[in-house]
Amino acid sequence: MYEYKYIALLDIDEVIMPLEGTTWKELMDKILPKALKINPDERASYNVRNVYFLDDLIHDHGWFKEIPKYMHMLQHVYRTKNFTKPGQYVKCFHNTEKVLTLHNHFPLSCLGSGCTSYPIETTDAQLQHYRADCVKTLKKTCEEFRKTSVMDTTIWKYKEPLIQRVSSTLRTLGFFENVNANTNPDISANAVRKR
Repeated sequence: MYEYKYIALLDIDEVIMPLEGTTWKELMDKILPKALKINPDERASYNVRNVYFLDDLIHDHGWFKEIPKYMHMLQHVYRTKNFTKPGQYVKCFHNTEKVLTLHNHFPLSCLGSGCTSYPIETTDAQLQHYRADCVKTLKKTCEEFRKTSVMDTTIWKYKEPLIQRVSSTLRTLGFFENVNANTNPDISANAVRKR
C-alpha cells in the first residue's frame, strides 16, 4: 500500500472493466477530474457498479469457436441489461492514503473526512461479475435480470493478448499435450490435460 495510490479488492469471478481505454490508470485519470469537480477533496474510494454475466446466458449463442472454451470470461459476453442498485455489491478503487480497513465491498474505516466514495458512472466502467446465479438476496430480482440480457463484448479488447499469454503459460506448464509452440492458440478444452 506504500507503493500504490489505489488498490482494489476483487474476487476471482469479477473484474473492473474500463469501457474506454484498456488500463485502470487510464480510467482513474478520466474519473479523478470528474470527482474533483464535484468536491475538491479526494475520496477514500471510487466505486464501480455490479452487473452480472450469468453462466446460463451462454446458451443463447453457444461457444465462440475462436476462443478456447476454458477462457470463461471471454466466452460469456451476455450480461443482464440492468445493474444492481447504486452502492449495492460495488467494488472500489481504495485510496491508500485514506483507507484504514476494508470490507469486501467498501471501506470500513478511514482517515480525515471519513469514508467518502465517488460512484463511477456506468458509461465509464462496470464491475463484470461472472456467476452461475445472482447472490441469494437478489433471487427475485435475478429473474427480472435474466429476461433482459444484452451482448457486451467489452472484454474482447483484451482477447488476442489474453489467448496468446494464457495458451503460452499453459503450454509452458505442460497442460497441453502434443501442441507445437507455433500452433494457433485456439485450443479446445479437450486439449487441456487433466491433472
